[in-house]
This record gives sequence, structure tokens and C-alpha cells, in this order.
Amino acid sequence: MSHDLEDHPDLKDAAWIRAANRRARRDVRKQRRQARMRRHGGKIVSAVALVVIGAVLFGLYQTGRFGDVRDISLPDVDLPHVGANVQIPFANTPAEQWADGEKGIVAPDANPVFEQVKQAIIASRLDPATLSEHKPDRFVAMLSPQMREHVAKDGLASWVTRLKPGTKLLPNGIKVSGKMSLGEKDGYPAVMTDYVFAYAFEPPDPKKLLSQLDMVAATREQATYLVMPDGLWLSSLDNYYYSMGCKAAKEGFLAPQFTEPIPASSTGAPGDEKKYFSVDTAIPAEMSCD
Repeated sequence: MSHDLEDHPDLKDAAWIRAANRRARRDVRKQRRQARMRRHGGKIVSAVALVVIGAVLFGLYQTGRFGDVRDISLPDVDLPHVGANVQIPFANTPAEQWADGEKGIVAPDANPVFEQVKQAIIASRLDPATLSEHKPDRFVAMLSPQMREHVAKDGLASWVTRLKPGTKLLPNGIKVSGKMSLGEKDGYPAVMTDYVFAYAFEPPDPKKLLSQLDMVAATREQATYLVMPDGLWLSSLDNYYYSMGCKAAKEGFLAPQFTEPIPASSTGAPGDEKKYFSVDTAIPAEMSCD
């Protein structure tokens, strides 16, 4: 006895249909999360995805397992995306309205110690020679002789930002937000700084990126600079990287996410990125790649 698919009793059960639709939508959302599509909520599933879903349901009908799809995981499908905007590199990111480069480093007043520390921050985090050429000579020259010895022993990976070889920033590709304040430590002026630096990298194919943050990496730095007669001494330094290539970070370089496969553990909830681009929250205890 033959049956047309549209005459199957399950397809006439309104409650079953609603439940099946919910399950299908749930699986599609899961795939979106796995593809890091969380920042593009509201986009429709592609026609290919719908065809695949229909094929799976029809196959279940043919094998007699059509009535129970609670444990079904839909196959991976390509979901639509719009790529990244390289003309406005920080569009729709938390850094969109930040100041460009060194304009984001604003001293509270005209005290010369602030200017001295500002120039050190520029030399360590914004200077093209430090970033791309990995030559932080300008920054090192601002340190006290004892601090230079300390930095030479530990290496410069934590003290300066170095872009991964082979990567480059887009024009106007740095945004900065943060603050500094003045105190005293060991009889010397102590400038406390807390800044987030966002770097927009040039992707080989913007259309293949899943979100704007695929090409924007961020680093936050909290540091205390003692202003001594013979130069600066960094009495404390704590930093954190977000939305970056993990392998490059472990090698002491900064790179965007598009340069490496993204581990599933690095995917957070929608809106999580805002707290990592803010100096109003504590620096997380663990790196986002851990």
C-alpha cells in the first residue's frame, strides 16, 4: 500500500510540526554558534540549509523513524554571512567610537610625567617600528638602565606589541581607549595606566570573514610607571589579549583570528566582547586561549 508524504499522519499533527520546527531551529542555532555566527543573529538560513533539513526529514520518513527526531543533529551546512567591512574597520565593534591611535591617550592634566609615560605607551604599543619591524629601540631608550637590564633578561613579549610576521594593519587601523592617573611609590611619581588597544588587520579576502572581529584583535594593558631621574621603571604590568590568533599570542606576537582556526572553547556568549574592550572591568585571570 503506497502513501503520499503529505498524507503522513505526523504531518497533519500541528503540535508535532511546531515541535519539529523548534528542533530544526535549535540545531541551526547550534551550527551558527559553532561557526561563530553569534554576532549575526537574525539572518535567515540559506536555501541549501533548508534543502538539507528537508532531505533529513524525508529520509527519516522513508526509514520509519520519522516520528522521533529529538536526538537528531543536522549535518554541517554553510550559513550565509556578509564578510567584513575593511573601509570602516571597526564598524559594529566596541571600538567603533574610540579615538584613533595616540589621540586615545589623553593625560588628566599638563604634568610632564604624564607626557613622559604617554610617549612610552606610544613607543611600545603604537610605533610602527615596534609593531611591524619588531624594533622597540625608542621604548627601550625611555627606560632606566636597571629596567633595561630587566627587560633584556625577560624578553620583550609582554612589554611591547609585535605583529605576527606577514600580517599588516589597515590604514587607520588602531583605536585606543583608557585612562591614566598619578600617585606615588617609593618616593617617585607613579603613573597608573589602563588602556585597551584595538588593531584592525588587512584580511586576504574580507568576504570570507564571518564577523568584523575576525580581523580586529585587542590587547588590554594595566601598568604602573615610576618616573625616575634616569628613566622609567615599570613596577607592575598586567595584560590580556582578546579576539586574536592563539598560536601567535603564545609565540609573543599579535595576530587576528582569521590567521588561525578558532577553537570552539574561544567562543563566548553574544555581547561578551564588550567587557574585554572596557577598562571598567577587572582583567580576566585567564587568557581567552586557555
